[in-house]
Amino acid sequence: MQQRRLGSSPVSVSEIGLGTWGMSGAFWGAADDAESIRVIHRALELGVTLIDTAEAYGNGHSEEVLGAALADRRDKAVVATKVAPNHLDPADLVGALEGSLRRLQTDYVDIYFIHWPHPDYPIGDTMAALEKLRADGKIRAVGVSNFSTRDIAAASEHGTIDVLQPPYNMLWREIEAEVLPFCRERAIGVMPYSGLAQGLLTGMLSRDTQFAEGDERRTTVLFQPGIYEQAIDAVEGLRPIAAKYGKSVPQLAVQWLTSRPGVSAPLLGARTVREIEENVGSVGWTIAPEDVAAIDALTKPVWAAIADKGDMFGYWTRHHRPRAAAR
Repeated sequence: MQQRRLGSSPVSVSEIGLGTWGMSGAFWGAADDAESIRVIHRALELGVTLIDTAEAYGNGHSEEVLGAALADRRDKAVVATKVAPNHLDPADLVGALEGSLRRLQTDYVDIYFIHWPHPDYPIGDTMAALEKLRADGKIRAVGVSNFSTRDIAAASEHGTIDVLQPPYNMLWREIEAEVLPFCRERAIGVMPYSGLAQGLLTGMLSRDTQFAEGDERRTTVLFQPGIYEQAIDAVEGLRPIAAKYGKSVPQLAVQWLTSRPGVSAPLLGARTVREIEENVGSVGWTIAPEDVAAIDALTKPVWAAIADKGDMFGYWTRHHRPRAAAR
């Protein structure tokens, strides 16, 4: 698998990356740790070098699983992890990184992300702490996740942002208007997550799908009544396009994402070995321009229906009301 430079940073990553959110045992429902470790090993065998996690995924459990999987092969992986928004005070940030390093069984991470911006912590102080950790060799690159262009610009006044991690897929296109051009102009790598729209673009869901206990997708924007059914219909329309290439719907969705100008490496979840093997089939081919246009005709109306609904997960609505209202 080809390697891509991550913006202007010293880090090179595989064309697609493995996201470990689903391995945490949270949000998607219970996970099998032994199978998760097999998935990580198989990803490395297939040439996937980028593996992403976070201290917040299962309260550190995802990091522990990744650390166990990489115990004797740390040099084979580009490891990215994220600091939670309540740990952005410099003193807390250093402690959070130490905890991540311990769980990951390593003495450095390749990319360290701010998971979400937080209005209660001055970004200049946080960036100063991150640049110190970079200088000390604890991290190689600094990333931000779920940041707007205004957030990135503010952080960039105090240090170097190497990569952005936003949600992006055929159905959720928020970054296309402003964020993606902004990052291309500034040589900031873009490492999208939710490339399969929380499973909608796997083609495995239907109007009648019953979600297991602990699966919280029904709380998110794309799974709300009316929107969910519209998305399911759009995905059905993608099947004949994928079939033209002898590919599955998720492989079509990932190839579409991988080929977007400015995208460095999409992060794809995989809870089984079969899923990571299918993900790898997403690269090494291209979609014809007329089929890209057909894809847009099917999927852009879904985005048009939700463009004013806030972030995909309702994070800001739940956690970041304006300070005046909080008082």
